[in-house]
Amino acid sequence: MDTWKKVLPDYEFMLWDAEKLTACNNTFANEAVSVRKWAFAADFVRLYAVYHYGGIWLDTDVEMFKSFDPFLNDGMFIGREYYKQHWEGQSISDLSSHCFGAEKRHPFIGECLEFYENRHFIRSHNENLPQQLRYDMTIIPMLQVHLAHHYGFDWDFERNELQVLEDGIHVYPYQYFDQPGYTSMKDVVCIHRVAQSWNPKAKGLTAREVTNVKRKTLGYYKMKVQEKVSKWILSL
Repeated sequence: MDTWKKVLPDYEFMLWDAEKLTACNNTFANEAVSVRKWAFAADFVRLYAVYHYGGIWLDTDVEMFKSFDPFLNDGMFIGREYYKQHWEGQSISDLSSHCFGAEKRHPFIGECLEFYENRHFIRSHNENLPQQLRYDMTIIPMLQVHLAHHYGFDWDFERNELQVLEDGIHVYPYQYFDQPGYTSMKDVVCIHRVAQSWNPKAKGLTAREVTNVKRKTLGYYKMKVQEKVSKWILSL
């Protein structure tokens, strides 16, 4: 967060903590907190904050390099994530829920927020069930990318370019707000260091090595070969 104050000295910062979350009094978020699933409560509060106040959301593991000033005339801005997911035989991009901004009461943010109304995080108190059945483990990038698809977003992983959608939504390439992805730092506004404080397997380690610009290693080329093989299989 020190980098925020250095790069954005004239911006006002608001901390959304447990006290503010309590004041929102949302059933989904309250239940997530009650079982210490902090990330899912944060998914609600980030939408609540931007919808009701307008502005830019940042997770605390985001490192700033440039100002957001060039994006302040966008009705909403968000970026792709560097990594992909598979959905119904397609390779699609998630959206950068760790960094996005919008005008107050933007309709897309409102539609995302509506997902959390009258919804329970806890589905069952039976501890014999796996977490996926006990809790609603829907992650916000999945929610955002599916709703953005209906605003005209082409989620094809290969289309890493600026897309301007309905209601002034600007979706930027992954290197703007996620990580450079083996490209230069020319377009990088911030990097998501992926602290994964919500993930017990992460053990508090950041992904600084993964998110830094670096030479294309053997692992990089192996990943590209695997992608080509996956495409070939899907085309059969």
